[in-house]
Amino acid sequence: MPPALPRLFAPARTVPPPVAWAGLALLIFAACLVGIFARPIGFLSAFWPANALLLGLLVRYPHLARPPAWVAAAVGYVAADLVTGSAWGMALWLNAANLLGATAGWLVLRGLDERILRLQRTVAALYLLLAALAASAVGALAGCGAAPVYFDSPWTDLLSLWFSTELMNYMLIVPVVLAAPRAADPPSHTQDTPLFWRVAPVSSLVLAEGIRTLIGGPGMLAFVVPGLLWCALSYSAFTSSLLSLVVCLWTMAGVATGVLNFTPAHAGDVFSLRVGVTLLALGPLAVACASAARAEALRRLHHAVRHDDLTGVLARRALLKQGDRLLERYQRESTGLAVMMVDVDHFKQVNDQHGHGAGDRLLVSIAQTMARALRADDVLGRMGGEEFAAVLPGVSPTEAQAIAERVRSAVERQALDATQGGPQRTTVSIGLVHSATLGADADMDTLLLAADTALYRAKAEGRNRVMVG
Repeated sequence: MPPALPRLFAPARTVPPPVAWAGLALLIFAACLVGIFARPIGFLSAFWPANALLLGLLVRYPHLARPPAWVAAAVGYVAADLVTGSAWGMALWLNAANLLGATAGWLVLRGLDERILRLQRTVAALYLLLAALAASAVGALAGCGAAPVYFDSPWTDLLSLWFSTELMNYMLIVPVVLAAPRAADPPSHTQDTPLFWRVAPVSSLVLAEGIRTLIGGPGMLAFVVPGLLWCALSYSAFTSSLLSLVVCLWTMAGVATGVLNFTPAHAGDVFSLRVGVTLLALGPLAVACASAARAEALRRLHHAVRHDDLTGVLARRALLKQGDRLLERYQRESTGLAVMMVDVDHFKQVNDQHGHGAGDRLLVSIAQTMARALRADDVLGRMGGEEFAAVLPGVSPTEAQAIAERVRSAVERQALDATQGGPQRTTVSIGLVHSATLGADADMDTLLLAADTALYRAKAEGRNRVMVG
């Protein structure tokens, strides 16, 4: 193996099992069959999804981008050609060009920020276009020499047709693969949108198709542009990319039916059509990327406003607002809730003896420990300084005291990293109050004041304890 090869293939944290390589080979094999059955007699396919699918998978799953992935893809490519009757020489030549093209696109995209690759940045559409151009050009240059040998046509015709179909395939398929939902993605909030506004954008596409069928003419390619742009502004990048894929392929088929044959006899018209379809998809893709970037920025801003920037728990205002909602709900359901105030014992000494950096690390560690000790429905926030508060909905006074004691004990048991300076262990004092003890008229401010009073009693009586108000 040449010395440069290990640097080309990025090291992976985990090596995929053999079943992953077999799955990739089968996937490429199936995609090649789709392309082969879309071939006009005696020439290249009118639609070849395998290369774009391979590029999308290698970019989306970087741990796959190892030498066995290229071997598996090569097996899938060649096997599909051989089982459908292609000659060995043509299968090896054309599929080597396929692999070279996909590799060129991968080299452009590898190492980019994940948010770009997930189409959550405005520049994502530009990077995808650059990768598609590079992949299409490399593949076309590597494969065009087969034209006079196997297709009895000039190499320039094959260069034109190969480049245009690959450019279209990459721009339509790769965004769908990259933007497909992941299990760790936050839930979509489109269900909060009224039904009319959820279905209106895609309905406009259907309407545009109907109008295009009725009117026809040379301008029919652009009839769907407003609908695609509306979808890009309204839906996720994945949904809008998928709609672009369907609409653009349908558009190409509609324009070409009965007019074009994807052979060298119509090379110029086919090139124009495919580039036009590519540009038709590029606009909505750029809008979808910009919309996703804006949505991500708003999510981050919303999180920053609601959460404490040091510990990551809720900020004071967000905690009070959420606590008011929980109090109204659980008082109405007669189960009540509890509020606890938490103060880090001797925190000033930590800052004085070890510095404010150690104090910050201590607060982060305590917040994480308390979050793990609380229930999933409990709400934790930082009130300021070394004080935290938690709202425990739907608990009895006895259950609330047990939870508070669990939090106190968890903090006491935690072992802190003292290598960066700071204490090895710390404790907290907790003041606890239940809404049932203060009556139905108590609001969140009243509960917090009562819990704060109980907290001062806990500190006065020796710290590292839970005091019930």
